[in-house]
Amino acid sequence: MEATVRHRDEGEASWSLNSLITTKLDYAESGGAYCLMEHLLTSAANPPRHVHTDEEEAFYVLDGEIEFEVDGEVSICTPGSFAFSPRGTAHSFAVLTDTARVLVLSSAPQGAPSGGFPEFVRSVGEPAPARILPVPRVPDAAAMAAAAAPHGIELLGPPRS
Repeated sequence: MEATVRHRDEGEASWSLNSLITTKLDYAESGGAYCLMEHLLTSAANPPRHVHTDEEEAFYVLDGEIEFEVDGEVSICTPGSFAFSPRGTAHSFAVLTDTARVLVLSSAPQGAPSGGFPEFVRSVGEPAPARILPVPRVPDAAAMAAAAAPHGIELLGPPRS
């Protein structure tokens, strides 16, 4: 491992899941321990309820307001709020403001052969040509579910509205 410093607009940027996702530190750079990403979200980025079978996921809200559902418990989160979803726990969120900015920390996947959540983001996204939100598109639910499975993610329903 090497020491790493990345500023606000630094890191691999992708348009994925109707959001701008910037990877601040990936699994390879952290010695396989975790991945840290910054997500710029709108309500078009609201995911379906889902489960990560091989990794934990944590969220720290920087800007905006988000309704998180973790294991059936619903909480309204504002800047400074933290939500944690242990592996195997159903969770989702809904952005309540025009945009929200969240740090997402994923633990190293235990057993997912294809690299867990960060690799799923890459597989359904594309490199961002600019650090702006992409034009929203309605996701293909069947394609998203098929892409999620190899990364240890099980989708439990349609995207939240």
